[in-house]
Amino acid sequence: MDASLIVTVIGLAIGGIVFLLAWLNGPELITGWKRFERSYLERLHRALDAIYSRTDPKKYFYTHIAITTVLFIFVSYLLGPANGVLVSILVGLFPWLGLARAKRQRLERLEDQIPDALISMSNSLRAGLTLPQAIGILVDNTAPPIAQEFGLMLKEHKLGLTLDEAMNNMGERVRSKNLDLVITSVQVARVAGGNLPQVFEDTAEAIRDIRRLEDKIETMTAQGRMQAWVLGSLPVGMAVLIYKVDPLMVSPLWEDPIGWIILFFIALFEIVGIFMIRKIVSVDV
Repeated sequence: MDASLIVTVIGLAIGGIVFLLAWLNGPELITGWKRFERSYLERLHRALDAIYSRTDPKKYFYTHIAITTVLFIFVSYLLGPANGVLVSILVGLFPWLGLARAKRQRLERLEDQIPDALISMSNSLRAGLTLPQAIGILVDNTAPPIAQEFGLMLKEHKLGLTLDEAMNNMGERVRSKNLDLVITSVQVARVAGGNLPQVFEDTAEAIRDIRRLEDKIETMTAQGRMQAWVLGSLPVGMAVLIYKVDPLMVSPLWEDPIGWIILFFIALFEIVGIFMIRKIVSVDV
């Protein structure tokens, strides 16, 4: 029997089973779908808010579901349902990985802006302005993301929160160790009656020193991180080369159930090894 005919028959059988289950358990399936959609949208809304994105969560959700479904059908038709499920799982992870990467990049840009922001507020205070006025000038004359975070903090202060409470909310929202250092310095200086402009300048210099030390450590550990990627990609590269030379040597890995088990443990050990190497070369300053 032709392979494409087999795939078509399997697809029709799966579609018939899904239709039968939906007909017999319609309310339960609808309730489960609504629960999944609500959980997805709540998590997505938090992730989009964290990067100040104006993307519509529902549009994002249905686009993600549509792309995943189309790829599942396409890959299942070409390579079989098992590979279709694997591709669907990978595609399902991509949006969340992208949002996590966007959040990480946003945090890095914010930490790069902190020293200049502190110098700006220090100059405003030396000119005779109050701290909220200095923050307002910072918000008006700097680029996101630091303008967004300080702007939200200033709005919370204007709506009735004390400046300390608004700063603590910003620290919990951003979760940056450098920003926590700034918040702690400001709060201590305001309580103890210190020279706030000088505190800002000293904190900015300390953060610059920390950043220089982090850059130096990152340069010194670059070889270790590269080794992690080389060791991680070496088995995959060797498998591709062997498949090009003699496909029958490696094809049992995905044609036999025992081969799938072996692939699972290979992937597991690969991930554990990469994380162990990255843990060794990562140094917290």
